[in-house]
Amino acid sequence: MKHSSMKFRLAVFTGALAWIIAAPVLVLAQTPIRLGILVQEMERSQAQAIKGLAEELKRLGYEEKKNLFFETRNAKGNRAALQPAAGEILSRNINVIFTTGTSATRAAIASTGEIPIVFVHPDDPVAAGLIKSTTIASPLLPGSSSSFWTSSGGERPKNLTGVAAYARTTTEKRVELIKEIVPGLRKILVFYDGNNSFSRDSFSAAEAAAKKFGLEAAGYPIKSSDELKTTVSSLPPMAATAIFQIPDELFESESEFLFDTARAKKLPTMFNQESWAIGGALAAYGPNYLAMGRQAARLIDKIIKGEKPESLSIERAAKFDLILNYRTARFLDLKFTPEILKKADKVIR
Repeated sequence: MKHSSMKFRLAVFTGALAWIIAAPVLVLAQTPIRLGILVQEMERSQAQAIKGLAEELKRLGYEEKKNLFFETRNAKGNRAALQPAAGEILSRNINVIFTTGTSATRAAIASTGEIPIVFVHPDDPVAAGLIKSTTIASPLLPGSSSSFWTSSGGERPKNLTGVAAYARTTTEKRVELIKEIVPGLRKILVFYDGNNSFSRDSFSAAEAAAKKFGLEAAGYPIKSSDELKTTVSSLPPMAATAIFQIPDELFESESEFLFDTARAKKLPTMFNQESWAIGGALAAYGPNYLAMGRQAARLIDKIIKGEKPESLSIERAAKFDLILNYRTARFLDLKFTPEILKKADKVIR
C-alpha cells in the first residue's frame, strides 16, 4: 500500500515538474504578440514584403487575431508623417516593429532604443546610414544554402536587425543580363545624383562591370529632377544603347517620365526591382520581396522566442528574380531569346 502511495506521489511530482518546465512555452503560445508595421508608402515591394511576413508567421504557428495582432501605419509617401506614426505604433504596446526601406527604419530607430526593430531594405544598410559597418560573408561552396549570406553585427543599434538586398552587388549581373537581352548592345547610359557619394560609387561599379563585358558606360551626374528631364529629353537617337538604372532616389523619383521618354526614343531599360518592370522597364533583376518578408518573419520569430536582435546577423536577401516585360519588348521591336526566357522568373505580358 505504501509502495503504491509513493508511486502516486512520484507521478504527481513528475507531472508538476513537467508542467513547470513547459510553462514558459505555454505562456508564449497563449500571450498575443503585437507586431507593428511601419512603411513610408504601400507600393508593390512593401506589400509583397508584408505578405511574405504574414505567410511565414502563419507557417510558424502564429494566427492573426488569435495570438498575433498587426498594428500597421502607412505614411502614404509623407516622410514627415513617419515619426508620429512610429509613436502611434509604440503606444499600442507592441513587441516588435517591422519596417521597409530607409526612412521608415530611421523613424523607428529614432522612436525607440528598446523595442526590437526588424527591417527589409533594398540596398546597403551602411550606405543608408542605418548601421556604421558590416561585412557580408562570402559563399562557402557552390550549392550551399542561402543561410551563409549573413553579415557581421557591425556597429548598429542593439535593438536592430533585418534583411538587406545590397542592390549594388547585383550591378555586374544586371549588366551581363542586359547585354544578353539586347542584341548588339554597345553602350549603357547611367543617370545618377551627382551630389550623392553612394550614387557616384554605384556608377563606378556600373562602369567597371560594363568594361568587363565589353560595353561603354556613359555617366550623367545630375543635381535635380528638372536637370534629369532636360538631359533625358535632349538625348539624340542612339542605336545599340540602353538606359541602366543604379539605386538612386533622384533618378527613381522620375520613373514614369523615364519610361515614357525611353519608349519614345526606343531605348531599352534595365532596373533592379520587379515593380520597375511592371511599370514599364524592359527588364529588372533584383530581390524577391516576398522571400525577404519571409526571412524577416523568421528573425521576428527568434526574437519573440527570446533571442536578442543584436545577436542576429543582418541577412542578405536569399532570392533574386529576373523579370521581363514582353509588352515593352514588342514596342521596342525586340524578341526575347529562348535562352533568356528560361532564365526569367516572370514575364509580364
